[in-house]
Amino acid sequence: MNDLGPLVDTFAKLEPWRGACAEGSFANYLGVMTDLEFIERHHPSNTSLISEKNGEAIRLPIVSDGEPFFEFAAIHRAVHAARDRFTMVELGGGYAARSVDAYTALQIFNPLACQLVIVEAEPTHFQWAKRHLAANGIEPKNHWLINAAVSIDSDPIMFMRGAGLFFNGIVGIEDIEKLVTQIIDMGASDQVVRNLISGGACGMQIPFHSAAGAYNFDYSFVSAMALNDILSPLPLVDLMDIDIQGAENVVIHPAMEMLNARVKRLHIGTHRPDIHSGLWELFFANEWICEFDYAPATTHQTPWGAFETQDGILHFCNPRL
Repeated sequence: MNDLGPLVDTFAKLEPWRGACAEGSFANYLGVMTDLEFIERHHPSNTSLISEKNGEAIRLPIVSDGEPFFEFAAIHRAVHAARDRFTMVELGGGYAARSVDAYTALQIFNPLACQLVIVEAEPTHFQWAKRHLAANGIEPKNHWLINAAVSIDSDPIMFMRGAGLFFNGIVGIEDIEKLVTQIIDMGASDQVVRNLISGGACGMQIPFHSAAGAYNFDYSFVSAMALNDILSPLPLVDLMDIDIQGAENVVIHPAMEMLNARVKRLHIGTHRPDIHSGLWELFFANEWICEFDYAPATTHQTPWGAFETQDGILHFCNPRL
């Protein structure tokens, strides 16, 4: 576990993409172009702006990049291990950064037919995912894009809506009382009730405070889909990437049998220490092999430099497959 030496050596031997970035975009070492609009408000952990000022000289991922290094490492391992066909599922896909990276890496290192499954509840981010695919030569219609939240069932669920922010999440039962109090304090109760009845959304910007800062969100009901239902049409998944802002604590458990049978690799961003340790124990009990284990909100020391985690990092390999 956490054997980084071979990964460091592997990345060091790669040849990074060279070229001019498209206007209004930046590129990573694979040559994936990302629209600067997507990261204007909040720089998420699933991408790293690693290009030089002119966008023409791009360095390779290094351990001190932290979470992005391990996301690239997960993609690299999954792509090289794929046979016949590559399937990736990205839950909490945002603008599909990891899926596009995986598709591009596949074309470079192991050209195969590819199926991407991208699940994202925030409506603007869902449209950005289509743009990001198309901008990098991927036809969205050839893949499965689901505008929904991952949940334990298909009942509509309250969700934080805010374009350009990448910690949008499901509103849990424990959060409802706080949200109701905020709405009352704003003197907006009557208007919010009308908006919810007529359109399924609060219809106003409500402050949300987190470690990333203070931002405004609207709150609305969105479609939901259970993890078992997402996996049902897929006979084999080479890589599943999960970044669903704490919901991993509830959606993974009911799907464990399906995960055991169909998913080869699983990369999870964990959002609390108890979720991190609980998932580690769950997958250990189900005989998965943990390849990366770095707790959230921690500084980690390695022979190749230190890095800080915001989300925790868990990467599991399924020995059955």
